[in-house]
Amino acid sequence: MMKPTLLSLLLIFLNACQSSKPPAKSTEKETQAIPGVSKAPAKKVIKGEKDRPNIVFIFSDDHSYEAVSAYGGRLSKVAPTPNLDRIAKEGIRFDNCFVTNALCGPSRAVIQTGKHSHLNGFMENEHRFDGNQQTFPKLLQKGGYQTAVIGKWHLGTDPQGYDFWNVLPGQGTYYAPDFRTPKGLVPGTPGVYVTEEVVNKSIEWLNNDRDKDKPFMLMVQHKAPHRFWLPPVHLLEEYVSKDYPEPDNLFDDYDGRGTPANTQDMTLRVTMDLALDNKMVPFRQDRMNEAQKKKWNEVYDKIRADVLKNRPQGDDLVRWKYQRYMADYLACIKSLDESVGTMLDYLDESGLAENTVVIYASDQGFFLGEHGWFDKRFMYEESLKTPLLVRWPGVAQAGTVNKQMVSNLDFAQTFLDLAGLDQPSDMQGKSLKPLFEGKQPKDWRESVYYHYYCFPEYHAVRRHDGVRNSRYKLMHFYDLDEWELFDLEKDPKEMKSVHADPKYADALKLMKGELAKLRKQYKVPPAPKLRKGETLFPPWREFGTFDVGLGNKGWISLFDGKSLKGWRKPFVSNPGEPISQIAQPKGIKVVNGEIHLSPNPQVFYLHTRDFTDFILELEAKMPKEGFDSGVGFRCVLPKGKNLPHGYQSEISDIRSGGIFDIGVGWMNPPEAQEEIDDFVKRTGTFLQPGKWNQIRVRCKGNHIKTWINGQLSSDIKDDKHKSGVIGLQHHSKEGVYRFRNLRIREI
Repeated sequence: MMKPTLLSLLLIFLNACQSSKPPAKSTEKETQAIPGVSKAPAKKVIKGEKDRPNIVFIFSDDHSYEAVSAYGGRLSKVAPTPNLDRIAKEGIRFDNCFVTNALCGPSRAVIQTGKHSHLNGFMENEHRFDGNQQTFPKLLQKGGYQTAVIGKWHLGTDPQGYDFWNVLPGQGTYYAPDFRTPKGLVPGTPGVYVTEEVVNKSIEWLNNDRDKDKPFMLMVQHKAPHRFWLPPVHLLEEYVSKDYPEPDNLFDDYDGRGTPANTQDMTLRVTMDLALDNKMVPFRQDRMNEAQKKKWNEVYDKIRADVLKNRPQGDDLVRWKYQRYMADYLACIKSLDESVGTMLDYLDESGLAENTVVIYASDQGFFLGEHGWFDKRFMYEESLKTPLLVRWPGVAQAGTVNKQMVSNLDFAQTFLDLAGLDQPSDMQGKSLKPLFEGKQPKDWRESVYYHYYCFPEYHAVRRHDGVRNSRYKLMHFYDLDEWELFDLEKDPKEMKSVHADPKYADALKLMKGELAKLRKQYKVPPAPKLRKGETLFPPWREFGTFDVGLGNKGWISLFDGKSLKGWRKPFVSNPGEPISQIAQPKGIKVVNGEIHLSPNPQVFYLHTRDFTDFILELEAKMPKEGFDSGVGFRCVLPKGKNLPHGYQSEISDIRSGGIFDIGVGWMNPPEAQEEIDDFVKRTGTFLQPGKWNQIRVRCKGNHIKTWINGQLSSDIKDDKHKSGVIGLQHHSKEGVYRFRNLRIREI
């Protein structure tokens, strides 16, 4: 028998050690290898190990908790989010996470500083963030962490406190997004989609550029699902084919609430724009490649053709808008969920998952048709509450649901606490780390404070602050001195304020006391002086929809269907001179309740009544081709001239709806003409020659908008022509131009 050598004994020992290892645990999901990522063994977490965890903070924009299927809302079955749900399944779902100010920029500033808007100085989106102040990434850097932010920033100044930053300019774009870096702007690449690019850049940094000897904090900040909700083309057909459950209060009439809810401008009925929000015109396709554009048009041209054929009105149109809104919004969410899955898979395959805290949240909630609204801003629940999901392997108990009241005010201190660093005493939140660990602190907050500062502003939401606890919510619209109190236990959808109900006198006193306490605790100063101005898009019932009628109240008829009363009579120029462009003796007449304008020579027929700010509505029917006509407004005929000065909404087979400065030229951006012409040629839906078309014009101050057949076709600002009369013009070699239902309503 051969005597064993030292080498053979060593091999026997190593084999024994190898065979004694426990078999690898099987997983429910087999993950595919990510290109360019070397798979490393998972790092084992040892109890008591002093290694500090990495932090991946995934942050979206305008993501309603109703659109996270882990929360079990009405959309959970029709639009599931399996990767976000995975974070909740493997960690904690927070059911009561609130924001301090439901607006994109202010929410981000709160997270950077751990301070309310009035202290960090960023109260409105138009403000610029002071990056020189104390922020959590600066403190993490000093504490030995490497920091990075990739994606949407939206704070107006360059990021500070980050070893690496690669951010979207402003709101960014969904297709071919540009990125800002310390070295300058990097132009977007055709074919690239923003949600996928943000996560790809994040993984590239994790895999190739970070210092692997340091713990890291990475902010993965998505644009999605911000308005105007442009999904990736691979999801279009799937999501437009679904039927989405409506909220119970889609047709809320705002009875039981005060002035703010009744005067906002954020309804699907009025505010949601058919052209851009509902994709009835092809816009922002300049950033798509040809394959994306082709697929996009295949899907949306069918939708346009269908709705223009059926012309839904009233509640039916609201329902149609809701379905279109949900299809686009939830397809953006699906892409977001896919990107979360890509990140989770990378963390698993790279061996980082075991020692990385993954946090998912949004900058605020969003209205998905509740109260008939979209957008955010209000302190109502759908806007105030944001999703919050946390996974911390080996620490956070899987499948936990936390009901404590937490806030985006807490995030900065949470990051510092996770890193084992001191939390500055001037930060105003609370670290969530104890809650991640399953602890129940005795001194946890019982209420949250909210303050929205922007008015006048988009969507016309009045300034207000308020307090919410587990049972009640109190809002104070201080510029109006109006209060709203809701019993969230009995009225979770916030349909009726009980502020004036004597039965709630004690609750009102309690909540007013709590509001005063929080104002003092958070050092809230008096609100800034209300700025002058008007809301940017004043609400007009049914305006900009397919409805021909806006109701009859306040309208002035410019044509009685019988005569040309009120219009300037035709006249001939002096003998021997050219026929006036203002009118031609045989060029205008009334036939069967219609104003007929002759084809040749040119006719410009003016009304006698002067208007400044107005909504003009009429129907027009024109020849099938070869015509150049329009509706003039704010027209003034200078003495001795045959051609008026003023604006004209073009109605022609060239560029219908475009604004023309009479005698000068087009006012719309020249670069838009090719896009509009392409749309007209492909779909024929802006104008229908030979058929009756609805034309609307709205002038208020310097803001002019025009619609052709319910579709926004021009939106400009110009101060040149202040007021004047309405004019009708027709220029064609043949054919008669007809007008009817011509009426105007002063604003």
